[in-house]
Amino acid sequence: MSIPLPVLILQMQSSGPAMGAALLVVGVILGAGLVLATFYATGSLTPRTMAGTTTKTLTTTVTTTINNAQTASWKPAANYPLQASGTLGVFAQQCVNSTAYIYCVGGQDALSNPRNAVYTSSAVSSSSGNITGWTLGLNLYPQNIGGQSCVASSGYVYCIGGTYDNASDDVNASYYAPLSSNGVVGTWSATKSFPIPVDSQSCAASSGYIYCVGGFGEALGTNATSFPSNFVYYAPLSSSGIGSWSKSTSYPEGIYLPSCFAASGYIYCVGGVDISGGALSADYYAPLSSAGVGKWTPTMAYPIAASGQACAASAEYVYCVGGMGSSSYLSAVYYATVSSGGIGAWAQAANYPLSVMTDCVISSGNIYCVGGAGSSPEYSATYYVSIESLLGVTTTG
Repeated sequence: MSIPLPVLILQMQSSGPAMGAALLVVGVILGAGLVLATFYATGSLTPRTMAGTTTKTLTTTVTTTINNAQTASWKPAANYPLQASGTLGVFAQQCVNSTAYIYCVGGQDALSNPRNAVYTSSAVSSSSGNITGWTLGLNLYPQNIGGQSCVASSGYVYCIGGTYDNASDDVNASYYAPLSSNGVVGTWSATKSFPIPVDSQSCAASSGYIYCVGGFGEALGTNATSFPSNFVYYAPLSSSGIGSWSKSTSYPEGIYLPSCFAASGYIYCVGGVDISGGALSADYYAPLSSAGVGKWTPTMAYPIAASGQACAASAEYVYCVGGMGSSSYLSAVYYATVSSGGIGAWAQAANYPLSVMTDCVISSGNIYCVGGAGSSPEYSATYYVSIESLLGVTTTG
């Protein structure tokens, strides 16, 4: 359940003269993640039937507990199985969710070599939320890749650009594949290439379109010609692939490793690295349409300067995990509301178990984070936590 801060309202109210009770409980939340109280309401209602001849008593109990969001418990799931020379680990893969499965494409192994593996998680458990294993797909990505950007839309996954070798050289190739309801990734097909070779851009899908922001652009497809880009491109998505790319409103500055996501007709971008190599706290958002991206507007800054944090949105909230700070990897987790007015005030939730630049998706009311880079070689660990516990709210009744 999503509860907008700062006021929590529980209400039971009669709808006619025959109703026997009305009850309203209001709790004011003074700050995100604070421990306040447990509110509960019980009322006996005696509604009259349509014929007006019989009655029955309805007793309803609703209990809502405001917990401390910073004590939410991250739980381990099955480790990601990509390995090199017997060492597990993955970084710069791209994960998407569709139905009850999580799909991860490419990524660098523990020796920093891009790979073409495509793994599907076990179906997310409807009771515990756990992932118990990963399966290597028969349809591998068409080339070794890492640092690409992938989105899922209408039963397909679309991947753009990325680095194909350990010298950080990029491609502009784009591919797409169908996602089945039983967790199988279909055959990959080439589709409309991105306008420039690129990696570390951030793409988001909304209403049948894909919008891609920034990244390390490479004029000649080699790392020697790379530059932090402020380019924004968009294209239509369909079962036939990606349509023609069009340039749209430029991002306010050249940037790579931002974390962008779409929600309710807007795109929001958090953090990133600027042209001088510094991590950013500045956040921007813009309206989306079939004509592209509208005017970028500054919004609530991220609490710390960071890049490559893994942000995922659900309903009216965004959750961002880890990333790279000015000089070290981060374990901090923050969340905020999102709306047509931008990003709301950020609040801190329970730290991630690792200081890491990871990749996270939301599925079935939980957020899942897979692998990543940290002070050690690439991690294989996967962790998950329920969104309710990150918000510090539990509800029964």
